[in-house]
Amino acid sequence: MATRQELKNRSVKELKEMLSREGYDPAAIVGLEKEELVEKVWVLCQNPKEQDPYPLPLYSNCWPQFILRGLLLLGLQSYVASHFLAWHANLLGILVVVVVLTVRNMCVRQEKARKLRKRL
Repeated sequence: MATRQELKNRSVKELKEMLSREGYDPAAIVGLEKEELVEKVWVLCQNPKEQDPYPLPLYSNCWPQFILRGLLLLGLQSYVASHFLAWHANLLGILVVVVVLTVRNMCVRQEKARKLRKRL
């Protein structure tokens, strides 16, 4: 963790590289004096950005994993429900699960966005 004085001794290029390592776009930072940039980098160093271990639905951390888990869930529900329900009721059940998961994921994303806005 760098102190303000250590950050002041660094060049603007080094400060922007620090921002890039933290996941921010340094090209988007324009029109700031070095003192303001030092202050912003120092604040970010004090409150590091949390990494979301599961950024996608179904506790997935990458698109292939999400697609495979979705297909597994769809196939499993189709197979199990086909023993108890007619095809149209099975399809309706699948649609209900998809809608519920979609609404849940939208709520989770809104909550994450709200927390991010509070942090900044």
